[in-house]
Amino acid sequence: MDAFTNDSAMMIAWERHLETKRGAEALFSDPFAEALAGVKGEALSEGFGGMCKMFELEGWPEFHKMWTAVRTRFIDDYVTKAAAGGFAQLVNLGAGMDTRPYRMECYKAFANGCIDVDMETVNAARAKVFADYLHAPTAHCEVSSVDLDFLAEDKTLATELAKQPKFDATKPSLFLAEGLIMYLGAAGKLKLLKDVSAVAAPGSVFVLNFMDPSESETAKNTPGAVEGGLSVEEARRELGTDGWTNLEFYRFGEEMLSFGRFPTEKFKPSPAFSFLIATKA
Repeated sequence: MDAFTNDSAMMIAWERHLETKRGAEALFSDPFAEALAGVKGEALSEGFGGMCKMFELEGWPEFHKMWTAVRTRFIDDYVTKAAAGGFAQLVNLGAGMDTRPYRMECYKAFANGCIDVDMETVNAARAKVFADYLHAPTAHCEVSSVDLDFLAEDKTLATELAKQPKFDATKPSLFLAEGLIMYLGAAGKLKLLKDVSAVAAPGSVFVLNFMDPSESETAKNTPGAVEGGLSVEEARRELGTDGWTNLEFYRFGEEMLSFGRFPTEKFKPSPAFSFLIATKA
């Protein structure tokens, strides 16, 4: 996984900080985000804005800042709803610099806590910032970390979660994968889906942020976009085969994935910034 995979966690943290600064107009508040953005977050965010044409959102350099705000709020709302639904634990795949257990009181409902799964370098960087700069804030549930390279052939999500004393593989889990699958390539993306399916008990829910390049001519001609992308048809086939049902799909710009931040008068909803929610039968 290349360096931007790791650096992008700081970029997202910076963009959460920008949203928090909007005050009363903000879609959420993340008081920890600025510290987690590090020295690269701001520059990466500004640079990414120049890619608006590539994503067929030409003339809208703020597109990714708005996308970060929208996707964060979308997940926040779903976690709040799910917290009342009896899930034993939350498993955050590619956790990056996520702060939800510390800023969302609803995490108290996850009796077995939250497990952050990411590469060792990312987990270590997050832990250092929380210890050194945020003075070890109190989480609303127990938070543990699992070091895992999702492309590793000798480890799976199941083998690593089995080492966690409080993870109960017999009970439903809420799995989150925000900004992860698009970095894993053709084989890696399918491995991720298989790995989650293998460890998800009946009743588990999978919230997956993905890029669908199937309807974008630009994406089809962008190196890596197709390999790391996931079409709706592919998602239905792969997840359906492993027992996931009731798949719901959302695109940035649609009513449920907009929050007033997408210029619908200028652009059609973007499949490059999509979510699916699936339930394990």
